[in-house]
Amino acid sequence: MTAKLTIAFSDEVLDALRSSKSITIRLEGSRGRAGGGGSDEPRAGSLPARLIEWGKTRKKTFGTRDVSRRFKLSRAHASMLLSRLANGPYPIHRERRGVYSYAR
Repeated sequence: MTAKLTIAFSDEVLDALRSSKSITIRLEGSRGRAGGGGSDEPRAGSLPARLIEWGKTRKKTFGTRDVSRRFKLSRAHASMLLSRLANGPYPIHRERRGVYSYAR
């Protein structure tokens, strides 16, 4: 299936494009964020959201192995997911290599 995108510009935008030869367009999704960043919480029900909820209930630190077993992921996938969450604006923090915690 091929995706089709139709863009309709107003006369003002077309005039600005003709006169300055360039315009700036910012694309936003339905959640109001561009470029995939900027939200404090991932989409509900997604794997990152479920991992954050799971981490919230744990009293002690957890690692790649724990996530791998709990969510039935490969070690590489669990490691990538934890790393992405720890480096983003999420409440998962890296304690040391392979060990993460939920920020309280």
